[in-house]
Amino acid sequence: MQPLSRRALFAGAGAPFVRAASERPNLLLIMTDQQTHDAMSCAANPWLKTPAMDSLAADGVRFAHCYTPYPVCSPARSSVFTSRMPHETGVRVNGKAIRSGMPTMGEIFRDAGYETVYGGKWHLPRSFDGMTAFTRLIGGSSQGKDMDEPLATACAKWLRAKPRQPFLMVASFMNPHDVCQWIRDHKGRREHPNLAQYPPAPLNMAADPDEPEFMRHHRTQGIDLMSQGVGIAAEWRVEEFRHYLHDYYRMVEAVDRQIARLLAALRETGLDRNTFVILTSDHGEGMGAHRWVQKASFYDESVRVPFLVSGAGVRRRGAVDHQSLVSLIDILPTFCDFAGVPAPSPVRGASLRGALEGKPLDRQFVVSELRYGDETREGRMVRTARFKYIVFNGGANPEQLFDRETDPGEILNLARNRDYAKVLAGHREILRHWIKASEDDFRPPVGD
Repeated sequence: MQPLSRRALFAGAGAPFVRAASERPNLLLIMTDQQTHDAMSCAANPWLKTPAMDSLAADGVRFAHCYTPYPVCSPARSSVFTSRMPHETGVRVNGKAIRSGMPTMGEIFRDAGYETVYGGKWHLPRSFDGMTAFTRLIGGSSQGKDMDEPLATACAKWLRAKPRQPFLMVASFMNPHDVCQWIRDHKGRREHPNLAQYPPAPLNMAADPDEPEFMRHHRTQGIDLMSQGVGIAAEWRVEEFRHYLHDYYRMVEAVDRQIARLLAALRETGLDRNTFVILTSDHGEGMGAHRWVQKASFYDESVRVPFLVSGAGVRRRGAVDHQSLVSLIDILPTFCDFAGVPAPSPVRGASLRGALEGKPLDRQFVVSELRYGDETREGRMVRTARFKYIVFNGGANPEQLFDRETDPGEILNLARNRDYAKVLAGHREILRHWIKASEDDFRPPVGD
């Protein structure tokens, strides 16, 4: 494989000029928490109805292959607000603050003349307060069933109060994160009189006995609440997994109803005509695939998230981009591009303007990071157009390689298949170049 150019590694973005305030769009970032990529009816999922999300997809573009930079809350959010990877932001586990001096979304747009407001979950480090360079509209609580409705109310009220424009609003909802508590409340086995109403169990439900040792450790050791959740699910039968999926989808529908209220306020005030909207989630949910629940894995259910773009400046309607490899680090440079605000340097993401116009993003791969506990159990994922490569920094069986074209369920690990030796070597090389270019301190235990 030829060495990668810096342009291939980092597709930087940001307009070379600052537009007049009267020409700049308002910006709205809607975030859910723990929503897997296809938990929307616009993604052809027949087991739930999400009319609010569907309306954004119908009015804009849905990116089918968006990945989180880290499938856990705080690290992912640190990347959203900086367009830098978690190893750069210093947020490698939950409840840490972004490294001092690193430019953040609120600061960038506040300094460019935007009114910046934030409602809901922050988690950098405090869960519902201390938003950097944002006016706090409302905080929240640990359960979406308690906080999402007040959040939507507060955001809608602010929009109806004729806010100063341009503005940047972040509405960060909690659900379907409530599934974490649901899992802890559903230990063991039970009767299921409504089984016929439940979704089927995933076809890729079997756990790989040769999974990387560090993933097996997470499954069995109960090192944190995420690990304990996977351990609880290990005792479930197929029926319990089906019940879990049914109730998870109800949580997605619940947050969609609150998003609908926010979007209604935007439309009723006419602000939608000059507001650029992105909807996404910080990470996904295990969905029972590989007998995994919650987050903290590189399997697609946990690491791949919804990504909808709509509103001012988006001319395509009802389009689905199946080619672009998108990351949450692309949000900040995309906002900067559409607002005519220079992005800081460096950023690791890219503007999605071209992709929104129908030209797929010129990107060879995206990367995600993950730690189980501390730096002694750490991994990286490289997703290319066809393959997904995973490697941990130690333990038995540290590598996984999946052919996403022939094996979308990620069942067959090809890392030790000699027929794929060149593919494996190529992905190792991509990761080596990325580590060097992004000054990552991760050290794979394997080479060519």
